[in-house]
Formats: sequence, C-alpha cells, structure tokens
Amino acid sequence: MSVQTEPSDPIVDAALAVLRERGPLTAEEWTRLLVDAGHGTSDAMTELVELLDHPLVAYLADGRSAALDTLLEGRVFTHRLTASEVTSGLIDAEPDLAPLVLLVMADDTRPVRALFADYDADEIEALGLADEDFPEGSALLFGTDALQGFSEGDLVAVAVRGGDVQLRPVDGELAAAPDLSAEFDRVIGADNADNLETVAWQLLADDAGLFTAPTAPLGALIESAGYDREGDYIAARGFDFAAHHLATHIAMVAREHDLHPDEVEGVISFVQLVAAVSEEELDVDAARERVDAGASVFAGLEDPAAAAAALDVVSGVEDDHMPALYTAALAVVDRGPRRVKASAHWLSGMAADSLGDVQEAERHFEDAAAMDESWTPALFELAQIASDRGDAPRGLALLSRIDGGEDERLHGVLQRFAPAEHPELGRNDKCWCGSGRKFKVCHLGKSDATLDDRAHWLYEKATLYAQSTSLFDLVLGLAQVRARRWDDEDAVARAFDEPLVMDVALFEGRLFELFVARRGVLLPADELELAGRWLLARRSVHEVVAGEGGVVTLRDVRTGEQAEVVIDEAPAVGALICARVVSTGTRMQILGGVEPVPAERRDELVDLLSDDEVEPEDLVELLSDRFV
Repeated sequence: MSVQTEPSDPIVDAALAVLRERGPLTAEEWTRLLVDAGHGTSDAMTELVELLDHPLVAYLADGRSAALDTLLEGRVFTHRLTASEVTSGLIDAEPDLAPLVLLVMADDTRPVRALFADYDADEIEALGLADEDFPEGSALLFGTDALQGFSEGDLVAVAVRGGDVQLRPVDGELAAAPDLSAEFDRVIGADNADNLETVAWQLLADDAGLFTAPTAPLGALIESAGYDREGDYIAARGFDFAAHHLATHIAMVAREHDLHPDEVEGVISFVQLVAAVSEEELDVDAARERVDAGASVFAGLEDPAAAAAALDVVSGVEDDHMPALYTAALAVVDRGPRRVKASAHWLSGMAADSLGDVQEAERHFEDAAAMDESWTPALFELAQIASDRGDAPRGLALLSRIDGGEDERLHGVLQRFAPAEHPELGRNDKCWCGSGRKFKVCHLGKSDATLDDRAHWLYEKATLYAQSTSLFDLVLGLAQVRARRWDDEDAVARAFDEPLVMDVALFEGRLFELFVARRGVLLPADELELAGRWLLARRSVHEVVAGEGGVVTLRDVRTGEQAEVVIDEAPAVGALICARVVSTGTRMQILGGVEPVPAERRDELVDLLSDDEVEPEDLVELLSDRFV
C-alpha cells in the first residue's frame, strides 16, 4: 500500500513550507502565519489548515501539527532482526520503526516501501514468509540486497538523512537508553491509551536531541518505561485496552447516530449484556436474570437510532456476535422496559436473519411494528421480505407507512413489478392468463411479469440484500478498488453505482450464495430454481461474433461455446467483453454489466477467471486498469 504522489498545489506547498520552517504549530498559529505571508484570507486559510490531508502533515498528541520530514530528519531508530526479516527483506515496523511508516508512504519513489498486512498480504506472502511470520500491522520493505550480510539477532539502525530512509549496521556502542516513563506519563496519562505514532512524534517534537544516535529499540524502551502495547496503541502496564477500544467505538457511533446521554447509556448497557452472554455462555434464562437486575438501564434503546447504534457497536467489536446478540435481545424483549420492546424485537430479528432464520426474523419485525406502528427499521425489513416473496402490493403498503418511503430504491423496484389491476375479474373468475385456475389462486396480487422480466427483480432483491449493514463492507471495499483509478472526490460513489462492483460482490464475493441460503425460502419457486442456475454460471471473456436488433452472438473465449444474448447496447462485432451470461427463463441476458476488455489483457483476464476461486479485489483491479 502506498500514497500516490499528487501534482504540486502552490497553496499546499506554501502551507508545508511554513510548517517546516516554524512548526510544530497550532491551527491558529498556522493560519495566522499563512495570512501574514499573504496567502489568503483568515477564513480561507482556516479552512485549508483544518481540511488539509497531506501525508507529510503529522498530528501530534497535544493537537499541534508538524511537517513529518522535518520532524524526522536526523533521527535514528534501531531494530533487532529476525531470521525471516533477513531472508525476505521485509522488516516489521511495529513498534520499533512505527514513526517512519508515514514518511515512507509519502513518497512512493523511495527504494524502501511500506506494506500492510490488511492490504498487501499477497505481496508479503510472495516474499516467502509463512503465516506466522506475517507482520500484524505495517512493515518496511528494504529488499534482500539491503539486508545482505546481516544475520538473525543483528541490530540495525534506520535513519533519516537528507530526506532518505537509510538502513545500516550499528557500529560501536549504543547511546544510553533514555528513560521515557515520565514522558509517556505526561503525554499519555496513567488512565489512557494513545496512538504509538502520535506519541512518538510528540516526544520528538518536545526533545530535539531524542533518537539522534542509535540507542535501544523503541519497543524495549516502551517496555522498560512500564508501558504495554496492543496493535498501534500504548498505555501504562495493566491498562484495559478492550474497554478503551469499546468506549472509543461507542463514542464514535454515538456521534454518527446523534445520540443523547441516556441513549448512549442504553447502548453501553446492551453491549455489555451481549458481551456477558458471549463470554459467560449465558442462556436466555440467565440473560433474563441480568436484565431483571437493572431493566431501567436499557430505556435509552427506545429510539431506532439507538437500536441501530447498538447493532453497529456489537458488529464492530465481536467476531461471532450474532448468537449472543440474539440471546441478549430476546432477554430484553421479555424483561426490558415496555418502551424498548420494539427495538429489542428489531434487534432479535436482525440477529435471526443473520443466523439464517428469516421466518423467525419476520415474526420479530412484525412484533416490533405491532408495538410501534411507525417503527421505521422494522417496516423496511418487512417490505424487503415482502419483495423477496414477490408480494409487491404488501411491500408498497409497508413503505407507505414510512416517512419518505416513496424515495427508497425498493419503492421503485416494487412499483415496476406491481400487478396490473383487473377490475373486470372477480376472485373466483378464471384467471386472465389462461391457466384455467381461479384468479384468486393464480394471479391475484401477483406480478404479471414473465420470469424473464422478474429475473431483474430477483437480481434487485439480491442487490438490496448485499447493501445491508452487515454485508456492505465488501461492496464498499470493491468500490474503493475501482475508485483508485479515478482522481476526483466522487470516485467511490461513482464506482459504487457501477454494475461491475455489485456483480463481483454478489458472485465472486459469494453474497448471492449467502442471499439464496438465507432468503431462498421466501423466493417464488421459479425464481429459486433460476437463482440456482445463476450460481453455476461463470464470468468469462466473450467475443462479439454477430449482432442485430438488440441480440448479439457471443463466443466464450475460454470454452468456445456460443450464445445469443439479449443486450441493450450491443458492442461492435469483434469486440471483447467480460460479463456473466445467464439464463433468465427463455432468454440469455447479462444482468451484471458489460466490461470492455483490451486485446492485450485478454489472456491475463482469462487466466484469472479460470481459477477455481477468483479473488474479487483482483478481478475489479484488473478490469479497472483501462482507466489508468
């Protein structure tokens, strides 16, 4: 992972020049110096300083900003090598070299690069590292040439000289190890945790002589000062990192949902109940007893925003949270204050749905709506379930009870497939379709659309499900991969709207498989059978061999098979496209968008699509290269 170098912006360059010369600076000081130098008005410079997002701007623990290259110039950090680091050329940056990572990222022309376990796992693995040797966070790739002649256990120094990040052996004796305990106490405090990079930069800003000669590694200094580290945070020994992270997460979610204090208390109480159920393996009866002991603390969950916040927090801090969430929510349904029962039913329903029991989920959503006729989240879930069943009239009726429901995407989908009115027919008359059955058992309340048309509804059902809170991260991640090729502030939103992103999330990302597993019981029988066929269809590279009147003949480059496909905008004969061609009943169609394929990338794409398991990110990245 790297930060791409952007074209120079004169006002940004001026702001960095001031920060390099006069920093570290508070926002007010920085603004005043820019205004005094004639770079703009106070309002304009205040906005620049507050919004400037530049890889060389370091934000210190005391709230000031510093120029990272100036702050780190002349500093030296040490690290003791492991065997895997010597053989791979990749050095774990945390904690010893953590202050240098953003400086390395700021210039991707440097010989040394920053890699991250979450983003660069494939590249790290290609270096020959076993899973247990993967760095947990960030690492600096110097290469095997830079580490030639070093052995396991050797102490190396990494210094910043003239803007370069240089690795060299430690010659001679180390400088006396500084005692950082008092400095950590001052900057972090005994009852707090802070980001390691931010704290280290603060110490450098406060002491121009710190880390100017090789001394003990930063990790050893942290330990000897009586401090612990968890990930990229440090705190005094014995600090409860889990509680700190939870409190931080709750505070963030509370801001996002605009909660007031008693709602925050309700969220915290519910999250603690979920944690107790999970850690102590409590059953529903035991969880009920916990609620009985202090039911009033859950009162703040009454509002839908507070319930949504509770779900967000639990989802963010627990890996396998749904069973415990379900048990805790059931306990609050039974023993919590009456005013929060709608929220508790909704939480129970969300958990039941994720656990694969959508019919149980529906019962809870119905109970929530019965207790509060305007409880929007439950109404929306019920409308989506009605849509999955193919019951457009019920879905539209439910959305009509929501303020602004007609603006929901689901509303447009349901309107498109709502059944036509047939006032000339009674319930017991023969159906208009010619089936010979009574209207009430054949098409009353059901869409008149053919399966070929309803295939688009099926696709929309899966798309809406993939946009649910618990699944959205995969779709967003693929949109971000696509957006890397575009240089504008709306890139991610535009990428999210592109058919490729959602289709890859559904099929290579296996969200459609999850949709069928969880919601298949609701689908009309012919749509469920069609969904099964879609799961067997593979994306491929196709050549357009003929085309006329909205129908093209495609030849699968991998298999040689040909198919006549209905398509809105036919590519030119001879063009190469990447698409998933699927049956929709009586026709073959492309529902997930068409991607043009440059001839020179054909073989590479065919090889990628031939793998048994295609990585979604790799596919989106390759198909997005045409925008570079």
